[in-house]
Amino acid sequence: MSRTALTTQDHINSIEYFAMNNATFESSHYDVIQLIEQKKLGELSDKEKQLIRKTYIYTKKRKTYDNKLLFISKKDPKSITKIERDILDYSYFGEVVPPVLEHYFLAEKMLDNYMSKLPDDIKIKIHQNILDTDDALEKKQNIKKRNRENHQKFFIGGTLLSLLKLNNNDDDPIDILFEIMKLYLMHDYFERKSFNTEEINEFSTAETGREFNNKKNSILLNLNNPFLIYDE
Repeated sequence: MSRTALTTQDHINSIEYFAMNNATFESSHYDVIQLIEQKKLGELSDKEKQLIRKTYIYTKKRKTYDNKLLFISKKDPKSITKIERDILDYSYFGEVVPPVLEHYFLAEKMLDNYMSKLPDDIKIKIHQNILDTDDALEKKQNIKKRNRENHQKFFIGGTLLSLLKLNNNDDDPIDILFEIMKLYLMHDYFERKSFNTEEINEFSTAETGREFNNKKNSILLNLNNPFLIYDE
């Protein structure tokens, strides 16, 4: 007797149920969750239905991963192999949402290798290759982070020096920066402003105030602003 093929609605129902019980899936497949929530079944394109089916297949595989993780976690700690320990560590087993999704997906690759029927010596080599991938990924992320921070420092420094030129100020830029931060922190500490509305309006309409606002707007629209072009 042949089995009835699952429909797209069946796939959707299964994905929604899986998402209710898997916070990590909600985070890693947010685009699919949004698609299901925002579109009715009749509005889905063939490509979107394929995406939903692919996601459904992933949820089935993820259940297999979770069952294997549970099996490993229940083993005697003395008998757990290095590969099994790495799998538990990289999958963040026991945590609701893994802090590093890249590690979570690397753990899936580790599990694929672990559950394969390959000889143990081959599994060890493949596992090491996966770990090497993580090292390369971490180095790339560290370089990206360092470049972003350097860009931000350079931009902030350039912004401060650019603003100081408005009033032909010859004072030490560091002293001015300290004074600015002191005033800002005092505003926050005492929860009050230093100037009243009339004074603020007067400054905004004065030549110095207009030049400042023009410079501020120019800086905010700068396409090289690192606080706009980098994703956290």
